[in-house]
Amino acid sequence: MILSRFFLILSSLALGFCVFLIAVAMSIYSRSAAHSQAEALSADSQVVSWYLKDEARTRAGLLIKFALEPEVARALNQSSRRSQTLRAKERSQAKAALLRVNESLQEELAFDAVFAVDQRGRVVAALGYDAAEADFDLGGYSVVADALHGYVRDDTLLWQRLYRVVARPVEYIAGEAPAGAIVGIRAVDERFARQISERTGAAVAFYVEGKRVAAGAPEGFATANLDQIVSDLPRLEEDADYKKLGRSNIREVGGTMRVQYTRIVGEAYQLGAGYAVGKMGAGLKDVQSFFALADDKDIQKGHLPIAGAIALVLIGLGLLLSFIEHSKPLRLFKSEADRLVGGEIELLQVSKFSGLYRKLAAELNEGMERVASKSGGLSRRAADLKEVLGVLPDNSQLAAFAISDSEGVSSKNSSGGIAKLPPAAPLSAELAPAEDTEADWPRIFEEFLALKAQCNEATDGMSFEKFRGTLTRHRDALAVKHGATGVKFRVYIKEGKVALKASPLRS
Repeated sequence: MILSRFFLILSSLALGFCVFLIAVAMSIYSRSAAHSQAEALSADSQVVSWYLKDEARTRAGLLIKFALEPEVARALNQSSRRSQTLRAKERSQAKAALLRVNESLQEELAFDAVFAVDQRGRVVAALGYDAAEADFDLGGYSVVADALHGYVRDDTLLWQRLYRVVARPVEYIAGEAPAGAIVGIRAVDERFARQISERTGAAVAFYVEGKRVAAGAPEGFATANLDQIVSDLPRLEEDADYKKLGRSNIREVGGTMRVQYTRIVGEAYQLGAGYAVGKMGAGLKDVQSFFALADDKDIQKGHLPIAGAIALVLIGLGLLLSFIEHSKPLRLFKSEADRLVGGEIELLQVSKFSGLYRKLAAELNEGMERVASKSGGLSRRAADLKEVLGVLPDNSQLAAFAISDSEGVSSKNSSGGIAKLPPAAPLSAELAPAEDTEADWPRIFEEFLALKAQCNEATDGMSFEKFRGTLTRHRDALAVKHGATGVKFRVYIKEGKVALKASPLRS
């Protein structure tokens, strides 16, 4: 079974190596994908930042339309010159002007709320913000204060919810200080987040004070995944880059998504306001996900027919080796066993078998001999040396001979194992000198034939030439095995049968 085992070892090593290669490939891919994803997240974060800046500039430009409305400018000038607020009629006219301009804008560009603020910071007219009643003051916000001093500004404020704010001055008389300012706000809500996601292609979520306030994602990305950032927000302050630079490292959230956080510049910065861009993890979890990445072109480059042919060749080789080393010896053993049962032979010819079957044949023969001996010597045809041993190769060991040393008597069976035997009582005195020579072998052969005749065993077909060839082979084998300088042979009877004993001699 050596070839089959060797083939099995090689197949196992090949399979293990393939698994190793796949694991290495998955690791390389995951690392490369993670690196590419980190770069993509950083790019998305930058794009969102640019979009917010561009959106603020666009909205600041739209405020010009409000500032040019005569009713608005007049109302602001009058309010700035008075210590008291305007009458309801004047405020109503200014609000109508704000509404008219806002409705003329495209839906996605319209403001959620617009304020007309006089030089004292008082809201003269407001649109879309119910809290802006009389005596509502915005002058304390830096973005409004800068606009009242002639600057165009944008900011992010938290008024119960997060707002993006733009403001610009309103001139009434050229060369004089601004009569007031126009302030437009846009709520940072789901609609705003979806609009950013559509424009940038990024999955983005806005947060403030540890809460997610809005999220939007492109097609194929579940917005609900962005809810996972809530569990990570409390640990953001541990990120050195986020704390120092306002932008975090790439962070893994929930084991399935990678995120980068960026703080929003403005007054809401100190309140922890910011946005997160996310992407689902690009790493590979198992082999199935690895092969799921392959498309038709990848499969073609894999040379599937060649791989299939190699697999078939290896399967065929495995089956052939299995037949040679398992099925064929088993069939031979069964065939000889059938002959034994049918009475064609009385003992199995051990030399026909190899490996485990040789051992089984030897043990079976020994068992049958013991049964026959205990049964009072059942009548059976005598087996000669050639029938029991078969035609032995030159390097084989003497399967039916006993090997004796100074510690006792033992028998070496055909399988190579050593089994202890009781000392055999020879029927004649020692028939060989201390060390046999080939000149003594004719006498030993005659004694062998004589004892076989005495035991009524057949001697047909036996010749001295065959006998000498057997002794020569086993003398050489025993000399090599035991390091003997010679071998002494003698004839004896074992369990009613004539046998030969070979004793290796050492100097």
